[in-house]
Formats: sequence, structure tokens, C-alpha cells
Amino acid sequence: MFNKPFKVKSNSQLKGSERKKLRSDIQKNFLQLTEDDINNFIPNREVLVSMKIYTHTGDTVIVYCMQKLPIIFEIESIMFPTVYMLWHFPSLIHTFTTWPQVFPKITGGADLMLPGVVLKNGAHINAFGKLQKGDRVAVNLTSNKAPFAVGKAALSSFDMYMSAKRGKGVQILHFVGDHLWSWGTKLTIPDLGPPEEFLDSAPSIDEDASNNDNTNVPAPDEIHVINDGMSSTIQGPCDTNLPVPNDVPIEINLDTIAVSLTRQSLDDGQEDGDQEEPDPQEDMDNLISYCFMKAWKTTAKNIELPLLTSNFFKLHMIPACPVGQSIDLKKSSFKKLSKFLSELEQKDLIKVKELTKGVVSIVSVNREHKLFREFRLNEPAPDPTQMIEMKGGKSVKPEITEMYVVTAAVFPILAEYLVKKGDNLPLTSIRKYVTEYVRVRKLQDNQNRRLVKLDATLQSCLQVPQEVTTLSWEELTTKFISQMTHSYQVTFSGENKVVAKGKLEPIDIQIGKRSGNKKVTLINNLELYGVNLQEFGRECQHGVAASTSISSVPGRKTPQLLVQGNQVDFVGKLLMGKYEIPKRYIRGLENAPKNKK
Repeated sequence: MFNKPFKVKSNSQLKGSERKKLRSDIQKNFLQLTEDDINNFIPNREVLVSMKIYTHTGDTVIVYCMQKLPIIFEIESIMFPTVYMLWHFPSLIHTFTTWPQVFPKITGGADLMLPGVVLKNGAHINAFGKLQKGDRVAVNLTSNKAPFAVGKAALSSFDMYMSAKRGKGVQILHFVGDHLWSWGTKLTIPDLGPPEEFLDSAPSIDEDASNNDNTNVPAPDEIHVINDGMSSTIQGPCDTNLPVPNDVPIEINLDTIAVSLTRQSLDDGQEDGDQEEPDPQEDMDNLISYCFMKAWKTTAKNIELPLLTSNFFKLHMIPACPVGQSIDLKKSSFKKLSKFLSELEQKDLIKVKELTKGVVSIVSVNREHKLFREFRLNEPAPDPTQMIEMKGGKSVKPEITEMYVVTAAVFPILAEYLVKKGDNLPLTSIRKYVTEYVRVRKLQDNQNRRLVKLDATLQSCLQVPQEVTTLSWEELTTKFISQMTHSYQVTFSGENKVVAKGKLEPIDIQIGKRSGNKKVTLINNLELYGVNLQEFGRECQHGVAASTSISSVPGRKTPQLLVQGNQVDFVGKLLMGKYEIPKRYIRGLENAPKNKK
């Protein structure tokens, strides 16, 4: 359901009464949770947001997020826990266990077939629980009881037993690596140890087969799953250790997943008692004042007045915050933006006025004030790589492979290598198959080893005139590939492989102009390379103190990111630095401003 991008229709923070109703609904849907369990998991102090989204299948889904972490999604008034919530309550819903070998297929969009369900004590009438068709279920592994997928039972428990472990078992709705998981903090699966029934030892597939009286159980090197209505087979020895991406921690504290349960209190290393501790409120006051002054020196330097106070705070003060820090008015002595601006007005720094009822704007700025003249930025020039490290980020390098689709023209050559029409092949595989075809048929010219003699099949495939009987290896490969269509594969760490037809479009960086001849940087195709637009936008805000926005552009496959000013140099360094995207996949770096001599 979420294996393709979804559209957010609305996004609103829940009020106190709505929060209480959500808690009540969760308790009704998940009876095993006590009131204390729910209150601890969703405390009053945490921000709770409700999103209404439209999936690529046309379904309307309500998603509840806590601190930007999806915890519940609701389809047709039925609540489903996300994997993030299940990692805190692993036994919240009925869970089926499968082999680690099935993991990449399910996270690639497949459903779970009954032959892939591992039953420690064999297939008896109670082995599948007491489910009705459509009931909520989760899927975990023999090596880890932490669920990695959530779905609906495709059959009732009785029908599963009567089917002799044939057919679809679970219709997968959500899994680790899909776009709902990506909307959160992209935590990896915590290691909770094997399921209770497999604590002694992880069973072998042969053992499960013997427990099932050898009835419809896959062979040791075959497990079946279903994807888009077509069954497929996973082959190879079963590996009970699930691979974990190198760029994320292997183990995650459950309190981190349930972001609401604990707060970090005191630093491990405290100063001596006789040393005066800094006042957090005073520090926040200084930070807010600094961001105010910096905003007028940077992004709001040439801003047109009057300017809404709320827009000034959101678009200029927050982006002006130094890397690694954040503004929180409630932790300051001002408590409210209006009080802070009122004090600045008393100091004759600015003038604010209520132009319309209830709407306050900044109407003038006294840039000749002594505080403005003496203000100096005390931050070093931002380095994209260091900036990300300070935020605790890791580079997520996409693996890009240019591929070619097998067409009817080249199929006669590739058919004997078990290649099907429509398959995507990298250039290395194509060279290998063509070379093998020539070698087996002894088509290489004995007099000139750089030439290949063309048989009837090759002439037909390459569509060359009959009088052309030989080609060089380079010409042969070039003409062979020209008969195929382009495709590409992008593999993201911790997420799915994306295979698409056509040439991979580069990240396109353009410079546009808006009202007042102001320049903006327009960035397209970021999502094709696995770049999270919200995160990338925040990095640009902090890195160059510029406001950003995301919008859909007609004719574009992915949303467009807009950054105020000419920020081509910073964007290019960020893409090639943190994201490790090769320069050949970035277009428009020449639009960077020329250094003044």
C-alpha cells in the first residue's frame, strides 16, 4: 500500500480532546493494551499529528504521527499499528513467522504465501491462531521477533489449515523500507531475539517440512511468495542472519522508538559544584536574539515590508538558527513571539503594527541602530559534510546501475541464457552473454581476432544488410545494445531497489527569478536518487540560512525543491558530499555564482 509515494492531503496537530479520543480508540482496537500502556506510549507532552493521505492505489488513509514517527494508520475505520509501534509492543497483534530469506521479497512489495509461514509444531488446526479473514497480522523472522511487516489475513485460520498451506497467507500493507516507514526517522529493526517458540534453536526448513508431514512444504532451497498477482520463487540456502545496512546502528533502544517514554535528563559529565551552571532560559533568550539579528543580515536583508511577524519567524528566524541548535520560545523568558517583538520595538529596533484585525506585521526596521551596526555573525562558513555529521546524519550512498530491457529483437540471442523478454540487464551481463554466444558458435575471425563473423541470427537481430558479414567487437556490442531500450536501477541503503524504464534523469539544478528580480534555486529529480525532500530542505535552511519550499510542477515526475537565492554551490557540495551522488548525475553546477576577484 505504501510501496509507492503517497500524497498528503492534510496535516494537523491534535488537540487535547482529540488526543483523548485517539487513546480511547486505540484501547478499543487493541484490548490487550492497558490505559497505562497507552498513556505511557502517548504522553500529554508529545506532539501528536493526524495526516490524511492518498495512496497510489486511490485509498484514503489516516496516519497518526508522534514526534514525526508514524505509530498508527487507519483504513476504513480499522486501525493498524506501524512497525515502529510494534517494536514497542511486539505481541500486540497475531504474528506469523517466516524465514529471513523471505525478507527481501516482502520488502520488495510481495505478499506472504502460506508455504513461507514457519510452524514450529506442524500444521494442526490451531497452528494459525483464531483469525478471521481481514484480521490484522504482523510478520517477523525466525531469528528476530521484532515485526518487519503489517498486513491483513488473506484467509481465516480454519481456511489456512484446510488449504494445506497453499495460497496467500497475508496481504502486506506496510513494511520496513516503504514510504510510510520512510516518513518517520527510518529506524532499523531492533534485535529483540528469536520468537519464544524458536528460543532453543532456529529451526531448519527440513525440520519444518518433517513436522508438516512433507505436505506442501517448500524444498530446502525454495520458498514461495506472491508479488503483484504473480508467484515467484526464492532460491539459495537459507540465511538466518538478516543483513543490516552499514550506515545505521544494528540495535536500537526501544525507548528511542517510543520517543515519548523518556527524556534525557542530565549530562554524564557535570561541572564541579562550585562552578555556576548556565541558565537555559538565558541561553535561549540569547539564541533567539541572535537569530533575529542574523535574519536581517541574511535572508531578510532585502525583504519587502510590511512583513507578517509569523512569516518572519518561520521563514527567516528559524532558518537562521545555527546548526545543531533550535529555537523554542516556550523555553525563553519571552514565552511568545509577540512579547519578544514588543521588547525590540521598545528598543527602537523595529516597528510592528496590526494592519488588519488579529494580524500583526513588521512595518519598519531601524538598520542604523547601534545593535545592528555592531552585530557580527559568529558562525564559520557551513561545510555540508561537517554539518551533517553534527546532526548525527550518515551518508546514504545510492547505488546506480544503468540497465537495458530485453526486447523481441535481441531475445533470440539471449533466450538460451534463461533471459525473458522485459528483463533488465546491466551492460556487464549483456557483454558476457554476447561473448559466450560468439565463443560457443566459433564466430570470432581466426585471421583478425578483433572481428566477429555474423551468422543469420545475429544479422537479423542487429538489422544489418546481408552484405555485412563481420563487425568489430565494439560495433557488435554497440549495435546489440541499440536494439534494446534503456532502464535503470537505484538501490538505497535500508530501502527498496527501484527499477524503472527509460534513462535515469540527472538531478537538475536551475536558477529562476521571482518578483523583484530575486534569484531562487530550483532542484528537480531529488527523489529519484532516494533524497528525502523535507530533510534536504532543512539542511539547506540551516546551511545557507535560506527559506525553502516544496511544490509539484506539471510535467515533472517528482516534486521540486525551491531554495531562496543562488545556492548551487552549496547544493552541489551537499549532494556530492553527504549523499555521495556522482557528479555526472548532477546537471546545472555551472550555474553557481562566479567568485569575485
